[in-house]
Amino acid sequence: MTERHPTGTYVFGVMKMEVEGRDSERFGAIVASAVATLDETFASEPRLRTRTLAFAGAHLTPGAGNYAPLDFLEIGLAEKLERNLPFLLIVTEVDLSSSSLAYTLALPSQLTNIAVLSTRRLDPEFWGDAPDPERTAGRLASLMLHCFGHLNALHHVCEPTNVMYALEGVQDLDGMTRLGADQLAHIAHTLPREARERSTREGKPGFVLRMLFENAGVVARAVARANPFRLLAMMPTMLAAALSVIVVLIFSAETWDVAAAVSVPQIATFSLMCLASAAFVLYRAFAFDTLLSRDRRLTESGIVTMAATILCLILTLLVMFVLFGGLMYLVIITVFPERLMESWPGTGEATTAVDHLKLSLFLAAMGVLAGSLGGRTDSRDLVRGVLFITEET
Repeated sequence: MTERHPTGTYVFGVMKMEVEGRDSERFGAIVASAVATLDETFASEPRLRTRTLAFAGAHLTPGAGNYAPLDFLEIGLAEKLERNLPFLLIVTEVDLSSSSLAYTLALPSQLTNIAVLSTRRLDPEFWGDAPDPERTAGRLASLMLHCFGHLNALHHVCEPTNVMYALEGVQDLDGMTRLGADQLAHIAHTLPREARERSTREGKPGFVLRMLFENAGVVARAVARANPFRLLAMMPTMLAAALSVIVVLIFSAETWDVAAAVSVPQIATFSLMCLASAAFVLYRAFAFDTLLSRDRRLTESGIVTMAATILCLILTLLVMFVLFGGLMYLVIITVFPERLMESWPGTGEATTAVDHLKLSLFLAAMGVLAGSLGGRTDSRDLVRGVLFITEET
């Protein structure tokens, strides 16, 4: 098992990923100048060093003029693993789309330790001014430091000169040049934990359990940031599909037979099976694949990403299950008359609170299962953005 990088340092990878390739030389010079600024900033931290890489052949298709950042992130996951990098910044020259803004300059993902950055709008020439490569490189360096700060759990500050300032426009980057001594000390302290670079080729079950135990806090923070309630709101097709099935079932006499015939343990087992199946379906639809390197290494960061994704999806389905279960119970006791509950079931009466509870759980479980199948058609970028992106900068 690899506990640290062979050289005893943590490599901060900066990968150039050109898509259109209109001015490769200028793009390369801007990135090189920004990386030199990073080296100066982290000169006091000997364990951290930068490594500039290039990725050729990113064949991506723009949507409405912009490119999807999550496409770059998916490529970056494989490259980060294969090149054994604890941190990776992907720099591209094309515009990046945003789920909530007109465009985005960068999207850091603390869960994956990858950030995607665009130089397109950093150049004053884009805004109608004279070209200024030096100013563009300075802005890119500030944006890189801002993203790297997020990858190392630094928070926003109110000081406009600090690189962790919550920038609102490109011009804010001109003044964001300072990283405080306390912030550098925080990075130095958290670097071994945030890097999550350990890996193994043998004893995978034991390694997985160990990494899950040691990174329980990281997984919990990732789930809290994604917020199951927020994720559920991003999946309207799943909600609509679930409600459609529930409405049909609740007006079916055969469904009421379930309440009278089955036991509570049977309903509980059925509900767990539905939740597990639904979680598997959504994981296959929205999660990034857990990859192994060419030498079959399983990494700590991959385990953390997988665990956080699964847990967030399970909690989202539990929220949906409880929501539908409570709603159905309320509907049953307020809408359906007792005479109907006595005569409709073919196996007996369904008039007790336990019968109502069993029916509510059955309807909620069926709704969750049907919703997961319909939820596969929800926007992958929206859902993945909630799961994996720390913020849109």
